[in-house]
Amino acid sequence: MKKLFYVIVFTAALQAEGHFFFSPQQIEKHLVSYNEQEKEEIANDLAVVRSVCRVKEAPSKKQPFYLATAGGPGARKSTILERFIQRNPEFQSGVYLDPDHRGLKFMSHTYYNLSLNALMAASNPDYLEVRKAAYEKWREASNYITLVLLEEALQKKSDIIHGTTLTGDYVTEFLKKLKAAGSHITLVLCYCEDQIRKEAIEYRNNEQRFYQSTPEEEMSKGKAFVEKLSVYFEYADTLHLYWSDDLLAEERNAVIFDKGKMIINEGCGCVLARFVTQYEEDRKALLAEGKMVPDWEELFLLYLGRF
Repeated sequence: MKKLFYVIVFTAALQAEGHFFFSPQQIEKHLVSYNEQEKEEIANDLAVVRSVCRVKEAPSKKQPFYLATAGGPGARKSTILERFIQRNPEFQSGVYLDPDHRGLKFMSHTYYNLSLNALMAASNPDYLEVRKAAYEKWREASNYITLVLLEEALQKKSDIIHGTTLTGDYVTEFLKKLKAAGSHITLVLCYCEDQIRKEAIEYRNNEQRFYQSTPEEEMSKGKAFVEKLSVYFEYADTLHLYWSDDLLAEERNAVIFDKGKMIINEGCGCVLARFVTQYEEDRKALLAEGKMVPDWEELFLLYLGRF
């Protein structure tokens, strides 16, 4: 009976007529490492996370919005995004999706029940290692759940809030498709020095006890964010650039790009300078690796030239 239940859930999730961007085959790839019993429990968690995120239809007369973060691991994306939503009520109607904070943290049947139970916690004196193992075991399941719900929201033309690094290979085509479909794209770019990212990850691991990125991801996605900046400037309608000086201090909004204009908040000229300086430093490192990345002025002109 249980097996039949999860088959029905997966069929409904993956075999809906058509798709907006992520095909059933792309989504189902995230399940290949799991056995039948584990897939049954992932189906249970999909139902839990769906109930939390509440994918809903958008009014037909309304242009749906897509609000997303972009930034490397440890760039304080979740904190910045949730503060941004709090201060901008017009975005609070969105379906809030995130494989970590809206995925793993609600996966009670798998992540918590199977990998963070009392016996598992007692099996290793280093609880961070237990957390790390749990993350590595269920990260693909959380990605699966997030993509199922994201695809549902896209098909329903829902307003979407997406907690993500936005650094994957799919990003260019995805934003292009959103743009063509008429969505208003607002991106919150989160940036800081690598040392701040390192401190943020250590704090999250050691104090919050929530492991959510590997050392390899910390490096690769940090670089990918810099490489993808030109994509963000090419397709986003509105860009909010945030800079963090300190792990425990509030981030600062360096600049807003909106409707073809650049708006520097009062007293934030120096913040923008920090953002640009860091970008140029990281850009030079990528150029040394043979990667072509536009300079800041080219990014600026790329955005303004669209309006």
